[in-house]
Amino acid sequence: MTSQQMDYVLAVVQEQSFSKAAQKLYVTQPSLSQSIIAIEKALGTEIFDRSRSPIRLTAAGKIIVDTIRQIKSLEDNMKNRISDLESSVSGTLTIGASSFRTGCLLAKSIAKFRLSYPDVEVSVIEDSSERLLKLIKEGQLDVFVGTGSFDKKHFHAEALAKESLLLAVPRSHPFNEKFSDCTLSAQDIRKQSMKYLTAGAILPAELSDLSFVVTERGEFGEDRLAAVCEEGGFVPRVAMKARTLETLFSFVNEGFGAALIPDTLIRFGNYDSHPCYYLIDSESVSENISLVSRKNSYFSNAAAQYSLTLKNLVDIGTWRV
Repeated sequence: MTSQQMDYVLAVVQEQSFSKAAQKLYVTQPSLSQSIIAIEKALGTEIFDRSRSPIRLTAAGKIIVDTIRQIKSLEDNMKNRISDLESSVSGTLTIGASSFRTGCLLAKSIAKFRLSYPDVEVSVIEDSSERLLKLIKEGQLDVFVGTGSFDKKHFHAEALAKESLLLAVPRSHPFNEKFSDCTLSAQDIRKQSMKYLTAGAILPAELSDLSFVVTERGEFGEDRLAAVCEEGGFVPRVAMKARTLETLFSFVNEGFGAALIPDTLIRFGNYDSHPCYYLIDSESVSENISLVSRKNSYFSNAAAQYSLTLKNLVDIGTWRV
């Protein structure tokens, strides 16, 4: 199978449509369909189940696509290793993070890296942690930046900074009157004011009367909320779910419910309006933001230099935009 044929198969997998894949590849749909049929004849099996909409991979197709991705990963590694033989840093670099982290924390590091190493082709994939870690294991991603626990068998994780969740409550909620002595503003958190340093923390059990908004999946989904509420001895009531952290923040501001918001969003996000914030007395609210890569695999010069750039900016407190 040629490199072009592999690209054709992967495009159909990604788009789940021959017509959309053809548009992406700048070829006609009949031409793409004939190419895929030729590949299937050569392999003696069908790759796609065309009876379903959107089209799906057959059992054999899944094996073929997994193999194609491994081949593509080996090709990228080969190109990067050849590039690393030269004195200049070049090649490709693919960074994975949530849209929140990309815009709120990583933009400056990527800009600085591109300024220092213009010959490196940088791309960013924004997705859930689960999806991005899968891409690292498949060799489609060089580094991932996020929180969570990482299987040491497959991943190398280096802690960059500490991130804590705070309770965010709509301004109109009566909860704020009851706990007015503990209420913090965004400015208190950004400047680490005296009130921030001396404010009491809310016990998890005191959150039991609140309704919550959570993200559907990822770092700030129901699992994190459930862990905090379990310490308080109750199961949280979820009023709404949001796809992204940014939408979650908007829902809280509009009064749909309370939420657990990372302090990095408050410190580095460009928002004019904020809910009321509270520290939480819980072991489940703090995690490390980590730089994650695939264990026992080739780490290119480009990836190494970006990691160094990011760590230097974290150390001097200027990795935010």
